[in-house]
Amino acid sequence: MQLDPLESRPEVQALASQISDLESFASAYVVTTPEQYQAGAEDLKRVKAAQKHLEETRTAFTRPINESLKRLNSFFRAPAERLAAIERTIKSRLIAYSDEQERIRREKQRIADEEARQARLRAEREAAAAREKAAREAAELRARADAEAEAGRAAEAAKLAARAEAKVERAEVKAESFQQAAAMIVAPVVQAEQPKAIGVSTREVWKFEVVDPSKVSAQFQMPDEQKIRKTVVALKGDAAAVVGPGVRVWCEKIIAAGAA
Repeated sequence: MQLDPLESRPEVQALASQISDLESFASAYVVTTPEQYQAGAEDLKRVKAAQKHLEETRTAFTRPINESLKRLNSFFRAPAERLAAIERTIKSRLIAYSDEQERIRREKQRIADEEARQARLRAEREAAAAREKAAREAAELRARADAEAEAGRAAEAAKLAARAEAKVERAEVKAESFQQAAAMIVAPVVQAEQPKAIGVSTREVWKFEVVDPSKVSAQFQMPDEQKIRKTVVALKGDAAAVVGPGVRVWCEKIIAAGAA
């Protein structure tokens, strides 16, 4: 069944003719006398009546279509919601698996980092122990060297003193090697074992919630337009002095008219 074009409908043609007449009337419209100003109320009623008639005609055409569309949307809404719930379920399982793999990765990384830290501590303790042992043995050699010197055996004292310094130097070299080894101990980076699924990708979406507006940085604070609007409506022209120079306050006149 083929419907007639809207332009050929008698009611639509009548509306088009009425609107054309009103356009011609408005194009030459002037108000220069009190009587013309008062007559403007009747003219506006004619326009309002035409607007009402136009809306009634439009809804007469669209109401059956909207009702059919409403029934169709209602019919398909339930299965669409079921499919959306299924999609959410599958996605939640995928995200849960991905989160678990990330948790496992972080735990492995924590263990690897701790093992590396313990290895560094052992190397540093070995370095400190080497220095302490060398210092202790060097002190004993120096004490013996002092005793030999007091006994008049200068040559023997010199040998003992030299042995003490050599022992300290060798211990320092050994300790530095331990420290260098410790500095090179770094935990390997653990990668998450995430399988690849064709057509599935994961992205992070960062969100926020303002929990304490007083602690929000000044550059992110927005003017409270609702509060400003209430102040302007209440104080009118005097509101400018209250809301500040950053807000422009002005008045617009709007004429309203009822239908005939």
